[in-house]
Amino acid sequence: MRWVPDDGVGRTARNGLNFTERGFGVRAAVGCSDRGHTAASQMKPGDVDWDRVLGEGVRWLHTGGIFAALSETTPLVAKEAMVAAKKHGTVVSYDLNYRASLWKSIGGKKRAQEVNRELASYVDVMLGNEEDF
Repeated sequence: MRWVPDDGVGRTARNGLNFTERGFGVRAAVGCSDRGHTAASQMKPGDVDWDRVLGEGVRWLHTGGIFAALSETTPLVAKEAMVAAKKHGTVVSYDLNYRASLWKSIGGKKRAQEVNRELASYVDVMLGNEEDF
């Protein structure tokens, strides 16, 4: 865990929110997520001692496209974690989970494809559907 000071409002770091309406009949569920200024979105390489975390017998590391899309730095954090996981013999899974709304301001679909292609080389188990792939 990494604690950051609370500003009392959530401008510096906060928990994300996710609202989901239940689907009905042929209408699928509709979701709305608010991930702005979350602690995870502010992570940078070096924030986590991955060798310490993964060196204690962690068998599986899971991350994905939603985390990678949170900011310009989160793909770097994901890669850092995956590289360390490989070093420790930890299985790595990655859920593509492409969300256009998350990638819109940081390069769009093209950037998502670049990030996912780079991270794929560290992945043992890739998850996604035809739209994600």
